[in-house]
Amino acid sequence: MKQEIHFPTVSAFMHALGRDDVRHPLIEVIHLADLADCSSFGNTRYTFGFYCVVYKDARCGTVRYGRNEYDYDNGTLLFFAPDHDVELGTLEQSYQGVMLIFSPALMQGITMSPYTFFGYSVNEALHVSERERQQLHDILGNIETELERGIDRHTRLLMAQNVALILNYCIRFYDRQFITREPVDSQLIQRFTVLLDNYFAQGLAARQGVPTVRYFADALNLSANYFGDLVKTQTGNSPQQLIQQHLIQQARYRLTSTNDTVSQIAYALGFEYPQYFSRLFKKQTGLTPQEFRTAQA
Repeated sequence: MKQEIHFPTVSAFMHALGRDDVRHPLIEVIHLADLADCSSFGNTRYTFGFYCVVYKDARCGTVRYGRNEYDYDNGTLLFFAPDHDVELGTLEQSYQGVMLIFSPALMQGITMSPYTFFGYSVNEALHVSERERQQLHDILGNIETELERGIDRHTRLLMAQNVALILNYCIRFYDRQFITREPVDSQLIQRFTVLLDNYFAQGLAARQGVPTVRYFADALNLSANYFGDLVKTQTGNSPQQLIQQHLIQQARYRLTSTNDTVSQIAYALGFEYPQYFSRLFKKQTGLTPQEFRTAQA
């Protein structure tokens, strides 16, 4: 069984690295080449009370985050959210790269919800070009300048703004990655469409309920966040919107081609309560199911 270690704060993590000169209790930049022996951190499961962004310049052992294991290569960024398990396999003694760690308290007043990549699996890591790496490196330089300057009343805000700038660039870089991976991602969208069709054709809705985004993400071996962002980028709609569109399409067909009651149709489509189905149908079409059936008669 692997050892389990929890680091609740940035300071606690820095002390574990043998660094007693903590420059700021809420944020730190760590150059991996400066660590004495990275191998001592291998074969261990960690949880952190802070966010962690890791950039690796070279191949680095295996990492498990969420459901998947990934052996990542040059120019890769990984994102770890607080209180999520990070499991490291065997590591080499030294690496080139940098780690940015920051407390949720640093980001007070800045919503983290746009940064969905903190919920991605490690096999959905961000691969950056040399130019993109340099942009991130420049911003990290700003953070390090602030860390060396010392703490004053401006420090927290400037640090948080620079962290947000890095994360906003990562959103842009992920958009670029989705585009450059379009042939592969288009196949995933096609598989999603087939799975959605089969869900209703095989009667799974009646047995398992209205399909969820998580169901299709799991079927495609993707995290729900990555799957959602991928579908949004490729189609302009969220997976939930596409599921609802498909539900309404199925409902229209059943309302015009069968004599099933509205309640029977609702149950067949996975709704536990027919009124929820009627509410969604009217929201999407402007008509109740019965009004739609009457208008088509």
